[in-house]
Amino acid sequence: MENSKKIKQPNHVSTARFNYSLTVLEKNIIYTIIEELQKIMSRDLNQKYINQRITVELKTLEQNRNYSRIKNAIKKLGSKHVEFDVVIPKTGKMTGFSTSLISGLRHEYNSGLIILNIPEDACRFFCYIGGGFTSFQKTIAISLNSVYSKYLYELCCRWEDRGGYSCSIEELKIYLSITDKYNQIVHLRAKVLEQAKEELKKKADLFFTYSLKKVGRKYSKISFKIHRNTQGNEEYYGVREEHFIYVYNFLIRFFPNYDDNKAANYADIIANGGYVEKAYYRFVKLEDQLEARYKTKKDIKNILLKSILPEYGISTVNKTKSHST
Repeated sequence: MENSKKIKQPNHVSTARFNYSLTVLEKNIIYTIIEELQKIMSRDLNQKYINQRITVELKTLEQNRNYSRIKNAIKKLGSKHVEFDVVIPKTGKMTGFSTSLISGLRHEYNSGLIILNIPEDACRFFCYIGGGFTSFQKTIAISLNSVYSKYLYELCCRWEDRGGYSCSIEELKIYLSITDKYNQIVHLRAKVLEQAKEELKKKADLFFTYSLKKVGRKYSKISFKIHRNTQGNEEYYGVREEHFIYVYNFLIRFFPNYDDNKAANYADIIANGGYVEKAYYRFVKLEDQLEARYKTKKDIKNILLKSILPEYGISTVNKTKSHST
């Protein structure tokens, strides 16, 4: 399914310091650039990059395909520098960078395509994953109408495996680039937190609930609890379909269809047993471990055969006929 795959976003992209609050369209542009540059991502901070030219469909950035509005958003991104820090694994050392994200664009009038030029240092910003990355569905991220929903969806995906996340309200406002806005807690809740929570409930595979804590007479801390979205309304069926496709594609990597039909049979059994949601999240974690080289492909196949698939009612024991002589 087009645009249904997960993308990896370096964690320093999520926490980068822009000197202005990004718009929904600017976030969509960033998601699209990241998706296009997946193939050159690296854990090596010294990786040499060259300027990249990527071709993007206007319709993936904005439903109305308003070229003038898209061009202005790209020019705004290109004119502003972003500051970001990257952490070198094992040593813990941090290196600071500052770069513009887009150096130019080209558009053939009356066409549905636009070409973006991504400079060398911006490629490092988008592609260095040695300091960690967060995987999420681009389709969902782009569909969110609030920029705060986008940021908080990224946060949910990053901390889902721990079940939640806590920070000071000031840290949250820095993350959302709203340090000069919503100083009253009632405004922060109404304009940011509640709207984002409800939008994620309707559209995303993850959503959050939260609690606020006072220190003295002032609310100063916030704790998020992250939930998997299992509501059974029509708006959520599309995400479930993507989950099934992901599960099947994951299985086919370990049980290729040129050998037999095991992947298709296993996926059907998982679906019929109502385990697609559960399998999806487990497979995503396994894929992240494979990408990070914490586990090999052989390790994961053994886990599938000995643990996960039997849990879903799938027999993985080779049945051989006995012959008497």
